[in-house]
Amino acid sequence: MVWLESCSTMYAKMIETGQTLIRALFVNKKEDIMDSRDRKPTGQPVVFSMPNEECIWSKAGVTAATECVNAFDCPGCSLEKSVRASFKNKLEASGKTESKTCGIRPFMPKGKCRHVLSGRLSYGQCACDSCARCPVEQMIEDSIHLPISRRTSHAVMSGFDVARNYYYYQGHTWARIEYGGWVRVGVDDFALRLLGQQDVIETSPLGSVLRQGQPAGTLRRAGKEASIISPVDGVVVAINHRVLEKAFIANDAPYEDGWLMLIQPTNLQENLKNLLFDAEGLSWIDDEAISLNTLLAEEARFELIAAGSETPRDLIEQAPEIGWERLVVEFLE
Repeated sequence: MVWLESCSTMYAKMIETGQTLIRALFVNKKEDIMDSRDRKPTGQPVVFSMPNEECIWSKAGVTAATECVNAFDCPGCSLEKSVRASFKNKLEASGKTESKTCGIRPFMPKGKCRHVLSGRLSYGQCACDSCARCPVEQMIEDSIHLPISRRTSHAVMSGFDVARNYYYYQGHTWARIEYGGWVRVGVDDFALRLLGQQDVIETSPLGSVLRQGQPAGTLRRAGKEASIISPVDGVVVAINHRVLEKAFIANDAPYEDGWLMLIQPTNLQENLKNLLFDAEGLSWIDDEAISLNTLLAEEARFELIAAGSETPRDLIEQAPEIGWERLVVEFLE
């Protein structure tokens, strides 16, 4: 009976801990507040919904103050490898051997989990010798594949919806850098209003190697098609099958439920040089709207929008004389 009571108590604590972690992961009001403010582009990846950009090693007092350069993908970070190598060298110089506890825990102030130092979790103690074997690490990684729960701040530019704190590629795809270094990808509102609701949306299969500026999928409607251009280099690690089954989701919520793929980037910092971030994206969409208005006026004698009004959700249907191919060449390639 004592053993059963002990197991019951332990199980209850596990459930409580799991529920607390889920609340910390998915109900973080600070993240919602952060998304509504302007953020300036830098040479480093800007992680979506992260109020803190300081490197965890800096916060732990191991290194000088510095910003995270690897989207909080600590295991893949050169700085982390350097810190660990330095620690190992000091141990060897002192004649000691590296113990099984030579994980991240010895460096962390008061034993805090690295996800607490980064700001991803509200609280938590490091309980593992290796992040790779940590259940919290696995929970956070799994959460990336769940439906988007954090609200996205939007702006309207020249009648088109634009998500704030996203990166934009000039083939009208967007990239959202997630905590841990993954990149979520989709098609922007401009392209989807231009070509209307699609019959089918296809993506590259899991494991596909993508290149920035190259096709990563296809939009199909009434026998016509347009390539979905990848905004980054990388490998496809997840696909939004809901959009593949119901293409209209992309039109209804292009920046949230309408995401298409999750990519493990392979050349992110270099790719960022070719992307437009936040306010830059707003300005670019405004320029694209001006070009579109000019094209419509010249070719179809069609006035796109009046000041303050919303762009039609299916432009190709309202101005078919312009032609699918012309719109794709002018704006999506």
